[in-house]
Amino acid sequence: MSDSPYGPPPPSENPYGQQPTNPYGQQPTNPYGAPPAGPGGAGGPGGPGGYGSPGGYGTAAPVDPDKRPGTVTAAAVITLVCAGLSALLFGLATAALVVARESFSDELRKAIEDDPAFDSTDMPTGDELATIFLVIMAVLFIWSVVACVLAVLAMRRSNVARILLVVSAAISALLSLVGILSIVSAVPLIASVATIVLLFAGGAGDWFARRGQQPGQLPPGTSQPWG
Repeated sequence: MSDSPYGPPPPSENPYGQQPTNPYGQQPTNPYGAPPAGPGGAGGPGGPGGYGSPGGYGTAAPVDPDKRPGTVTAAAVITLVCAGLSALLFGLATAALVVARESFSDELRKAIEDDPAFDSTDMPTGDELATIFLVIMAVLFIWSVVACVLAVLAMRRSNVARILLVVSAAISALLSLVGILSIVSAVPLIASVATIVLLFAGGAGDWFARRGQQPGQLPPGTSQPWG
């Protein structure tokens, strides 16, 4: 018998044989939050708040569909620079022909008469040649100005201007390819090809296709990801 006035002590528990229980009947919680679940679960790939899900960590920021692609801006800048310089040169040439048309016609007439193959019945006169050169310079000047206008409209999301600018660049490339004789002639060719490629690259097609889209309307060819 024990000499203790409180009765015999309780039997000692094995500290290694049984885990202490929670007197409140609840499982211990993780103070740092729930662990990541597997694929599709909370915190996992594709799950709410997980990586690979909208708004989760590891996902790229949403792209603004109304933001102009850099390729469209680059194509417009190339057109404005090249067509602007061309418009300046052809405009000066047109103005010079208008001012000095008589002297230019006389020089052409003398050059034609000094040609051994000259035939007055078949060859145009100096005045006619001066008129032809004047018309050509004026057409090229107007073409260059129109190309600059189309470049500005393309940056403002006009798909019609984009198509017309592609046609203009294609004609310029063909003319440059036919008359290519030096590096100077190769510059318009390279610029024209680059403009055509840039107007179709870097998401330019999708950007032009969303012209006039109503707020909340999904892009063409897409569907809602929910029910």
